Amino acid sequence: MPFVFSDATTPSGNPYLRIETSGHVTLADGHAFAALIAPGAPHHRGLVLSQVAKGTEYSPDVRRYFPTLNEHFAALAVVVTSPIVRAAINLMLRFTRSGDAVLRMFTSEREALAWLESHGQARRSA
Repeated sequence: MPFVFSDATTPSGNPYLRIETSGHVTLADGHAFAALIAPGAPHHRGLVLSQVAKGTEYSPDVRRYFPTLNEHFAALAVVVTSPIVRAAINLMLRFTRSGDAVLRMFTSEREALAWLESHGQARRSA
């Protein structure tokens, strides 16, 4: 499966959904992600970190579907080191920005977690 989901916690105690992403991501994979962030689900309006492996591809169907999920998470940090995968994700993001969702790409997990920490602190004080 292209998505491997796990529950994780930042160093300061903020819970987040961790996604290890690889291979060919399909619409069915998008639906699996949606089930974890839908209203009433454990990670609804929560923090998400996606670690994207080199060579990961996204089907056209899932690229169209992902923007419909933006309102279901508070912040999504995407860690990607492959320039080709990064360019593909940038293109997806450019055409799909909407709602309150905050998305940002990083080249290191350390930077991504620090950014998620700041959003977790803001959520706790709100």
